[in-house]
Amino acid sequence: MLRALLDVGTIRALRLELLESSELVSSSYGLTGRRSHCGIAGLRVAGTLPLLATNFGGPVDVLAATPEDRRPSGVIRPRVWGATLPDNSTSVIREGVEVVSPELALQQLAVRVDAVRTALLLSELLGTFSVYQAPGPLAKVLQELADHNRLPAYRGWRAARNNGGKLTGLWSRPPLLSLDRLQNHLALASSRGKRALTEAARRARVGAASPFEAQAGMLLAESVRHGGEGYLGLEHNRRVALSADAKRLCGLSSCYCDLFWEREGGDVDVECQSSSHHFGSRSSVSDADRSTALQMMGIEVIQLTYAQMENAQRFEAFSRLLAEKLGVERQERTQREKRAQEDLRASVLVDWESLPDV
Repeated sequence: MLRALLDVGTIRALRLELLESSELVSSSYGLTGRRSHCGIAGLRVAGTLPLLATNFGGPVDVLAATPEDRRPSGVIRPRVWGATLPDNSTSVIREGVEVVSPELALQQLAVRVDAVRTALLLSELLGTFSVYQAPGPLAKVLQELADHNRLPAYRGWRAARNNGGKLTGLWSRPPLLSLDRLQNHLALASSRGKRALTEAARRARVGAASPFEAQAGMLLAESVRHGGEGYLGLEHNRRVALSADAKRLCGLSSCYCDLFWEREGGDVDVECQSSSHHFGSRSSVSDADRSTALQMMGIEVIQLTYAQMENAQRFEAFSRLLAEKLGVERQERTQREKRAQEDLRASVLVDWESLPDV
């Protein structure tokens, strides 16, 4: 994409800046020295550093099945994985270097972290968002393009901006994984991590459009026994076709409900209101138009802010209101259920960018 937007000189300068500012690249200096040699795998990964410099600081997790490649360094972190890899579970990015599929990466992660963290990461893959904070030099270029309205959608990826026009690090894109594809992987996967990933798949949210939506969905839909509110039937980003009057009101032919429950007595929509956690920079006027249009369609609309969600007392009050709108009774929690609720909140309400760091 940048090749079509920037001249050759600017791209070369950007690549140089990225390499100079990358912690991963600096960790590779002297890689072939006797003390710092990290095996064949480390040398192969070092060849991909210009690409990896746009992504993270490292080290890079490497699957290791032989002793000579189990040498940690600032560049690689070997992960022992002796099982046979399923077909089509890797993709070549450079000669001798392959990356694993999202589902296989999650299976490895599920061995080391709890089910909630795995479920949150799986929710991102099953959703329509990604959180990516570009390194300084690249972030500057992207912001300059956005300021001049020159940052287009690329292969379905669109950058989110806050109300001040600044890029937020939140990106909208098509889902990277489907439940069917995940189930196909689990059917062929080795036993290690399989049970944990299966449990995470049961708890993950499908179709969320932001971390806020995924977190709210898990807190509201997870069973009471596991610390959630137990409101079954939640659907993320349900499309609602609008009537002629509703179309005239908001200027749209359809709307998407963030968190949607279909009920015989009247459908309910919870709108997640936060410019820093939601894709786009929707104005309060457009939000009001959307809410009114949905109410014209017979849908009860409730607003949820991130501040309400992260405060336990405020969230409980919100939950009682939602229970009333859903026509269900919110039961008082036992001591065990209260502890489960505290544990779930502690696991869910985290810095989303830190989730893969294990």
